[in-house]
Amino acid sequence: MDPLFVLLHSLPETGRVKVIGLYSSKALAEEAQERARLLPGFADEPEGFTIEQYMVDKDHWPRGFVRL
Repeated sequence: MDPLFVLLHSLPETGRVKVIGLYSSKALAEEAQERARLLPGFADEPEGFTIEQYMVDKDHWPRGFVRL
């Protein structure tokens, strides 16, 4: 199965992550990022974007997590 690409935006001081969208290709995610960079808030924090690749039908946290 083909991967999905998730466009995220976060601010280091809050640790909150916003999911901007899910895309079928990295190119489409990059196009969405360019559109989002023009929007209020995102325009002031352009370094907060990341694009992550995920495989569908796969566990992505197989070891759990530790609360700090």
